[in-house]
Amino acid sequence: MSEINIENIMDEIREEIRQKGYTDDMLSFDEIENLEQNGDQYLEVEYQDILKKMNENYNIAWYRKLEGNPFSRLLKKVVRKLTSFLGVPVVTEQVGFNALVTREFNQLSGYIQSQKDELDKCRQEIAPLMDKVEELQENMRNSV
Repeated sequence: MSEINIENIMDEIREEIRQKGYTDDMLSFDEIENLEQNGDQYLEVEYQDILKKMNENYNIAWYRKLEGNPFSRLLKKVVRKLTSFLGVPVVTEQVGFNALVTREFNQLSGYIQSQKDELDKCRQEIAPLMDKVEELQENMRNSV
């Protein structure tokens, strides 16, 4: 097994950086939005987008318009008739499953929103209490 030379690796990285023209004044990791701090908003947008797509696309159509020249459409129609006894039940079950999953995600969306509302309410109730605690602690320090 060969020895790993970190200096050679670092030299290769530095050379690649030099070749690509990267400079220190370019975007740094510090300037990237912290997803932990703002992740709630990011995830909400992503979640709502996925939920919208699920609601629009859960139904899979077994029969679609046949395209092509008359001979290929006829051939496709024959193949569809011969295979429909295999495909239709599978597609029907898949649509049913997709509908259940989509309904559950809609329920989860409502639950998430109710939890956010509850959390906001708790934060509003806690804020004045924390101010009162700080005030009492300050009074205790001043009286000692």
